[in-house]
Amino acid sequence: MKKLAIIGLGGWGRRLVDSVQGKSELARVTTAVVRNTEAATGFATSRQMRLETDLAKVLRDPDIDGVISSGPAQLHAEHSLAALEAGKPVLAVKPMALSKADADALVVASRKHNVLLALGYNRCFFPNVAEMRKRLASGVLGTLVHTEGDFCVDRYRHIKGESWKANPDWSPTGSLADHMLYLTIETLGPIAEVHAVGHSHFSDNALPDASAVLLRTQARQSALLTAIGVTPDYYRFQVFGERGWIEIRDATHFVHQPLGGARQTIEFDEIDPERAEVEAFSAAIAGAPFPVSAEDAAHGVAVLEAMGRSGIERRPVLVA
Repeated sequence: MKKLAIIGLGGWGRRLVDSVQGKSELARVTTAVVRNTEAATGFATSRQMRLETDLAKVLRDPDIDGVISSGPAQLHAEHSLAALEAGKPVLAVKPMALSKADADALVVASRKHNVLLALGYNRCFFPNVAEMRKRLASGVLGTLVHTEGDFCVDRYRHIKGESWKANPDWSPTGSLADHMLYLTIETLGPIAEVHAVGHSHFSDNALPDASAVLLRTQARQSALLTAIGVTPDYYRFQVFGERGWIEIRDATHFVHQPLGGARQTIEFDEIDPERAEVEAFSAAIAGAPFPVSAEDAAHGVAVLEAMGRSGIERRPVLVA
């Protein structure tokens, strides 16, 4: 069993802890690094974790096998880099950084110290995603030509203007689309150009609460991402190829339509994707493969950065 430290005990950090604590034979969170111990004491005590405010002290602890970086998004890169430089494997909750430069620095540190850098992204562990991967690897769709991803939640209207989450520098146009962006990159490869269009309609902040992003890959395929922050939950990813298409919705729904053949629909049993994510990180510390490469994760940050520029400049932008 790997003993993990987590940086940040906000809502998502607590969700990651609860996914494995007392349930997993592969991972246990023994330590949490927070700024305000008073606010976290009750949770930490009930989960049998120790609280620390000194990250450097935790990173020197030889009993810590890995670190989950789950603080505010603007601090992910700083915290993750400190852990990598200390030789600790890192699960960096998405986005692992807010700039290409910072993301590239994380990849360089991972290689320099020969230590794991993993993207904390639960969606890549959904059972319908696993089925899609398996079929795409078999070549069942032939040459891929286009993908589409929709990520819709009722989230932005509840973010107040004074919240760090309302800062457009940290949540640029189309940033919600990163939930489907990583699947796009995994499926089609590197992105060459983006054109992001976003508008704010209902949010009590400066964030574009409805965005559409058109992407062109380096292999000259197309992709489309939709991100809406003020509507009921809707999650969809679809891949189109010369021999058919595959669509996945939510965590369990899967459809495969081959060219000239019968449509196949599968409804998978639900799993705990956060537990799968943390356990996959623990297994990767021991040498198992992790489903998203550090290079793809860093490229995703570069695409998000280009989306932000495109939204501000109102034109297509090349991905650096």
